[in-house]
Amino acid sequence: MHQHKDPGAAPRGAGPSAPRRIAVVGLPNTGKSQLYNELTGQYTLVANYPLTTVESKSGATSFRGERYLIIDTPGLHSAYIHSEEEIAVRELLFGDPPDGLVQCIDANRLKQSLLLTLDLLELGLPLVLCLNAVDETQRQGLRIDARKLARLLGVELVEHNATLNRGVEELKAAMVRMRPAAWKPDYGEELERALAQVRDALPQRVRFPRLKALLLLDGDPQIVEELAGEGGDSPGLEERLNRLRRESRGGLSRLLGRRRAELAEGIMGEVTTREPASGGRAAATVARLCRHPVFGVPILAAIVAVLYLLVVQVAGLIQSQLSAWIVDPTVRAVGRAVPAGFWRELLIGDFGLLTLGVFNALVTVLPILSVFFLTLGFLEDIGYLPNLIVLTQRLLKGIGLSGRSVLSLVLGFGCKTMATLTVRGIPSRKERLITVYLIAFAIPCSAQLAISMAILGRVGLPAFLIAFATLALVEIAAGWVLNRLLPEDEHGDFIQELPPIRVPNLGAVLRKTGFRLYWFLKEALPIFLMAALALFLVDKSGLLGILQKGLKPVVVSWLGLPLNMIEVLILTMARHEAAAGLIYSLVNQGALNYIQSIVAVTITIMFVPCFANIVAMCRQVGLRAGILITLAINFSSFILAGALNWLLVFLRVG
Repeated sequence: MHQHKDPGAAPRGAGPSAPRRIAVVGLPNTGKSQLYNELTGQYTLVANYPLTTVESKSGATSFRGERYLIIDTPGLHSAYIHSEEEIAVRELLFGDPPDGLVQCIDANRLKQSLLLTLDLLELGLPLVLCLNAVDETQRQGLRIDARKLARLLGVELVEHNATLNRGVEELKAAMVRMRPAAWKPDYGEELERALAQVRDALPQRVRFPRLKALLLLDGDPQIVEELAGEGGDSPGLEERLNRLRRESRGGLSRLLGRRRAELAEGIMGEVTTREPASGGRAAATVARLCRHPVFGVPILAAIVAVLYLLVVQVAGLIQSQLSAWIVDPTVRAVGRAVPAGFWRELLIGDFGLLTLGVFNALVTVLPILSVFFLTLGFLEDIGYLPNLIVLTQRLLKGIGLSGRSVLSLVLGFGCKTMATLTVRGIPSRKERLITVYLIAFAIPCSAQLAISMAILGRVGLPAFLIAFATLALVEIAAGWVLNRLLPEDEHGDFIQELPPIRVPNLGAVLRKTGFRLYWFLKEALPIFLMAALALFLVDKSGLLGILQKGLKPVVVSWLGLPLNMIEVLILTMARHEAAAGLIYSLVNQGALNYIQSIVAVTITIMFVPCFANIVAMCRQVGLRAGILITLAINFSSFILAGALNWLLVFLRVG
């Protein structure tokens, strides 16, 4: 194995006072965010599925007398770009190289990870390998000799197990000692000769010339433009590449791909041994059933049924207890202490800061979200969601969606804004527009979904089935219409990675649930208070009465809802779960009947996306398209909810 040294490839110094910048890189879903959390003491969302991280994050830390800035990056398959997220990682590596790299390697995907390692070795940056999930591969009968792998590549390597809290201190020590690898790949005589010729054609100022020569030979679509920005587009470069391609016997890109695979397989062969499997078959069978076109649907139905019961029964019990312990005594105490009039109404009136603001968030919404987030964290941790994506993809092919789009749609049930940001990697503008529209339209975010389940649970299971069947139907219909209206364009490939079904880590699930609730309160509680104050002032100023008079034909006559639903629609524009919390209170007070409860939930889920989601839409598809999507969603939500109301009245449902 030959070594090749790139002039100028050494990392820039961190300086005497600046922290050392360490980028955590790796394939999607290999434990990067978990490692980032452990190294920095911060918390970013960790889940057993890809695209959890869509943008780089950084956090400062220090150990062994040195300061570090740890950078958590989106998933990267190789230096050859496959998605928008990967462009951002490559820009970091090429444009502002960190002082070192930590590559997270999932032992279950050792070969794919080694293909990325080959590219990272070409950078010449100090490198540490962090090997995760070794216990899983051992149960499947695959043993990895970590020490031999470290010796072969000439790098530091640490085995890490987040569940058992092992390997973090060893990794910190390895980062202090980290250095460039002692070995770099040899791609064979023909490719090495071509590499040398392309590299010689690049100006001396080009960083990482050998790796960029590899990308040029491989036909990377972005590298020529990047070289031009770096001043590396020499006049004879394209001519030399064309000549080398003509002279190549098997096609340079094909030869390179084959040689890379041989190198990765050769390393695998030297460091792995097969033994009888001690487990893992049951998990593989469960995963296969979860995405099976026949068995996957009843499994999904069973999960939804359990979630429904937990949200309705368990969260309902928690709410009633909190109301008896906190709300009722506080309202009575304020009623006795504050005279009737402006200040009492401001605190505990219909739009009071305590009643509609604080108690709506803490007593109505928080218990529901606690149960829902705990269940969602469990499903994420076992690895169910990627299998759900495969199942859903089979059902949604007819409306022009690929696996990448379906992944974004499923992520929309967590946070619609973050799900919208993941569409940037979809190469087809048509598919991107459809996906953005469907995320914003009839998909509730996790908080709204949980509260909507609780609302409909108060009036009965059939109401839940009617409402969500309607939402599914209009979502599919909207996708079908858009697929036929929008012009065709390019389509890209998407490979859905399927992580193994795992036993959930209860501590990790509880921690994730706690952070999600903390983030909800931190972001939502001020909005709940401001929305309550705004409605109070709108009511006192008489504007609410004017709005009710003007919108009465639409809200009462067409939608069949009481006038106080206008307050809910106003709250929806501020925060969807705040509006859902108010609907929940109206149902408890008997202010909404059976049909009205269904229509209220349906229209608030379809109605105007939250402001953050509108901003994300405009970022992904442009300002004009984002505004048009918002207007179309709002118009269609009133039309469809009204049609649902009249259909249910005609059928005498409930």
